Amino acid sequence: MAFIELKGICKEYRSDQIVTNALEDVDLMIEKGSFVSIIGASGSGKTTLLNMIGCMDKPTRGQYILDGRKLDNLSESELSKIRGKRIAFVFQNFALIEDNTVYENVELPLLKRGMSRSDRRKKVQEALTSVGISDLSRKRPTHISGGQKQRTAIARAIACGAEIILADEPTGALDSITAKEIMNLLADLNRDGTTIIVITHDMDVAKYAQRIIEIKDGRIKNDAEENN
Repeated sequence: MAFIELKGICKEYRSDQIVTNALEDVDLMIEKGSFVSIIGASGSGKTTLLNMIGCMDKPTRGQYILDGRKLDNLSESELSKIRGKRIAFVFQNFALIEDNTVYENVELPLLKRGMSRSDRRKKVQEALTSVGISDLSRKRPTHISGGQKQRTAIARAIACGAEIILADEPTGALDSITAKEIMNLLADLNRDGTTIIVITHDMDVAKYAQRIIEIKDGRIKNDAEENN
């Protein structure tokens, strides 16, 4: 059984009697520990697909199974619990709280779990060390570089123990050298067993993955294994 399995997933958006099909009959299986890139033009449905995998949205029709559990009929609170324990997002805009320090940004998901202060400190420090920014813990996002902000976002995912990291254009706001550093960091996490799914329009970024899925007009157009 696949770790992530989508069966006949359709997603419709309705506005003023106009129906937009963001996803149409998507069948997808992803094994645990995979590194997958999803590519496609703007409006192709790739971000909708990522949100579906990340339990941020529900399908109009179809079935989503995560690690053997059917998710499509769960309540929002149940989906939120799954997101909090198993899934982390990394965004192009970093999604950091600017008034918080780097340490506080990484710690935030742990506070919601009621974890002790000493346990939180240990996990945050380990996560910051693993991405090479332990010396920036007291800095605020406004005082660090784009690459350091993205490392902070990845450290947040590591600290909360996410099994799946969903990265939406994670290098879109970075220069080419920093982009390579971030993709190498994601590749290292994948080698340690984390399932990585990256949305990108950049083929150089996509090629870091073991598998590239192309989506067009809400449908999977191509699905190929890479020879990395």
